[in-house]
Amino acid sequence: MIARRLQKEAVPHNVLNAKYHEREAEIVAQAGRKGAVTIATNMAGRGTDILLGGNPDFMAREFLKSEEIDPDEVTEEQWSRAFASAKRIVEAEHKEVVGIGGLHIVGTERHESRRIDNQLRGRAGRQGDPGSSRFFLSLEDDLMRIFAGDKVKALMQRLGMEQGVAIESKMVSKRIASAQKSVEGRNFEQRKHLLEYDDVMNKQRETIYGLRRQLMEEPDQRDYLLGDPPKSGVGYDLLSNLTKQYLNPRCFP
Repeated sequence: MIARRLQKEAVPHNVLNAKYHEREAEIVAQAGRKGAVTIATNMAGRGTDILLGGNPDFMAREFLKSEEIDPDEVTEEQWSRAFASAKRIVEAEHKEVVGIGGLHIVGTERHESRRIDNQLRGRAGRQGDPGSSRFFLSLEDDLMRIFAGDKVKALMQRLGMEQGVAIESKMVSKRIASAQKSVEGRNFEQRKHLLEYDDVMNKQRETIYGLRRQLMEEPDQRDYLLGDPPKSGVGYDLLSNLTKQYLNPRCFP
């Protein structure tokens, strides 16, 4: 939806999602150039720093590709020439981008996890560079609707806020953080129960595979099957269970 709106307004941009995963590092590396607009999902772009003004290494590779030269098979002289050209452009753009405020992060909603939001905020202002971030959210978002919608709506009405007005109240921000904390707690409990269930399954696997190994390694299984004394073997237990299940002890043959 955002990409279509930008296309309608003729704003050049890059979309970063699973469809273009092979270009992920390249798109993220150049997201700090002047005028660059990058639309990314929560999971996209991790592992590559966004350098203000662009990344000279990736830019040099693009210069070589435009000259139909394989960057992986380039000579040292060709690489030095392309890198020097890219570095001059990056240094000039870096000063311009820093002068206009650096990287600006726009979040279209708040994530269930505060960690994800903080990772997104952390894209701006890295290594002492200037930057800013702003999140837009609706009371109809899943996070707000399930955990804090009614309370935040009542709070906004008391504060006299109208639609479209930026929410700067610390009380509202605290309520959103509280909602995120509730979701994180619920997700933690789910992972905890899953781990407990997996632990039971793991103990069963260990028991079964231990028995299997024992049967494969020991040449004589007579004692295990019949037992010594006889009423202690597996065979006796199985026959006893089947007898109790299908034969009535009160009936005579």
